[in-house]
Amino acid sequence: MITAARRAAAAVLAALVALLVPGTSPAMAADWGRVGALPGLGGSRIWSVAFNPALPATALAATDAGVYRTTDGGQTWNATPVHGTRVWVVGFDVRPGHTAYAGLAGGGVQRSDDGGRSWREVSGGLPDRNVRSLAFGLGGLAVGTSNGVAVSVDGTAWHPAGLDGFDVSAVAVAANSPQFTLVAGTDAGPGTGFLFRNAGPGPAWEPLAQGLPATAVVSSLGAGPLPQSAQFRPLVVATNKGTYHSIDEGTTWTPSTGIAEPLSVTTLGFSQLDPNLVYAGSDAGGSTGGTILRSTDGGASFLPADKGLPADRRSVSSIAVAPAQPPLVMIGVVPPQGGAALYSQIDDTVPPPAAVTGERGIAPAGSSSPPRAVPTPKPEAIDSLAAPEQSGPARLAGAIFHWPFPLTLEVLAALGATALGIRRRQQRLDVDGPP
Repeated sequence: MITAARRAAAAVLAALVALLVPGTSPAMAADWGRVGALPGLGGSRIWSVAFNPALPATALAATDAGVYRTTDGGQTWNATPVHGTRVWVVGFDVRPGHTAYAGLAGGGVQRSDDGGRSWREVSGGLPDRNVRSLAFGLGGLAVGTSNGVAVSVDGTAWHPAGLDGFDVSAVAVAANSPQFTLVAGTDAGPGTGFLFRNAGPGPAWEPLAQGLPATAVVSSLGAGPLPQSAQFRPLVVATNKGTYHSIDEGTTWTPSTGIAEPLSVTTLGFSQLDPNLVYAGSDAGGSTGGTILRSTDGGASFLPADKGLPADRRSVSSIAVAPAQPPLVMIGVVPPQGGAALYSQIDDTVPPPAAVTGERGIAPAGSSSPPRAVPTPKPEAIDSLAAPEQSGPARLAGAIFHWPFPLTLEVLAALGATALGIRRRQQRLDVDGPP
């Protein structure tokens, strides 16, 4: 009899072959199977999972115990130096290099330039160190914090981008060009509104309301790639009052069908190769009744996708879709009885992906430091604008042959001194005679 663990291992092996060898695919569809355990996780919760776009067998998991890393599709996991602290979210930059980032509960942003092996803090400029969400664009990236949104071009220096006072639970890049455009969702904050859009310039955000309930809290936002046949990227937002999708950059929203009314979707995962493929999960508020669903029409409708997932393991807290065809999907589950775990599935029953178009990157508005006024230097201060400090001999030479004096005078003075020395020597020779 084949155990669930062996089925999961076979599924991941087939997925890795499909990822690494173009043109290959698994021989049969695989059910959900449990992957390797996260050592030392204990009763901690899994909050976020992300695949490396360049190396889909490499993934990160954000948990109450820190960041974990796998390089074999989830069969084995290791703790990273970001350990012993709650991490809300992990993700990889979509630009070349695929830098990894982690948003911490009260600890700011951690960055890894080697796929998650080593990390360093890059929190300078954040409006708040409780970082709950990440969004990646071709021109920069954004984070949602407990006090608004911050943006960055290089992922090291951050600049506040508005929504001050709002607890931003989710943020997504709605467009890369002609303007870097963000959509942000909140679950607490001043005044009205829970979903906003910023298309620059500046930190001004407009509330999005058409087709949405009057009040709600946002648990997740998803943005797919730009379809070749459309003007805008598909967007899906999950709230406590339903799930909605948009195909006009968030101006209007339509309820998603196929989701039972009592079910509150809490996490979304878009394929970045197919604008039609998006997964939705519910953790049922920490009780039984959660599930995993799939949409093949950009979030307009969903159907259950829980084949092989144990009934007591359907409280889904996080979703990641590897950029491969067929897709490898990984989910984090948080059963009400405890024992958070990861499951994966090769979803080779999806239709062929829709064509997507390339985008160019535009830097987010407000991501550059404002220009500073530079006073005109006074004449006596010109020397301070020269080259860096020089060595002793160089300083001596500079004192003798300093440029502000005309070079012609320097040459004449040197020739005069030489001629005077020769004349004095000749006078001594005339008096004393040859030796």
